[in-house]
Amino acid sequence: MVVVLFIGFFSLLLAGVGMLWFYTSWNRLVSLELNVDNAWASYESDVMMKFQTLPDLHEIVKGFAQHEIAFFEQLFIARQAASGALLAKNVGDFNKAQSALAQLTPRFNALSEAYPEVKADTHFLDLSRRLVRIEERLADRREFYNSEVTIWNKAIQMIPTFIIAAVKGSQQRELIDVPDYYHQDYKIQF
Repeated sequence: MVVVLFIGFFSLLLAGVGMLWFYTSWNRLVSLELNVDNAWASYESDVMMKFQTLPDLHEIVKGFAQHEIAFFEQLFIARQAASGALLAKNVGDFNKAQSALAQLTPRFNALSEAYPEVKADTHFLDLSRRLVRIEERLADRREFYNSEVTIWNKAIQMIPTFIIAAVKGSQQRELIDVPDYYHQDYKIQF
């Protein structure tokens, strides 16, 4: 009788510990996933500010460089693709679109350098400074997002939490990848 009670008590204790582990692991994964989602939302809001600033800069420079219409169409298409991927929360497509946009940036800088009247335009200077501040914030937000994603990806692969992650249907998240030339050449000179 005592053995049966001991086995029963031990079984209940193990079940209780197992349930406690399950709930705490589940809640930890929910918390980590929300952290990733919040980091993405912060990054997304700054990218949208950037995308709202680019057309204004585009209009100023376009007014001085009418023969560069094809370039500005490429810039618009790249911005639109990045914006669509951002809204769809598709990090892979966003990385590709950002890469295309980043490849156009040195050309944009060259255009602003080629036309001294552009560099003298106060509205252009204000927008350029705003864009530089946005880019600096984006770099910080990108780093924060990638950090949260790395924590998330590690958590859903670790033993024994990967069991809860599989039950929950958790998927690995992709890091935001920005080409090196984007970091070097982005800032508009003024």
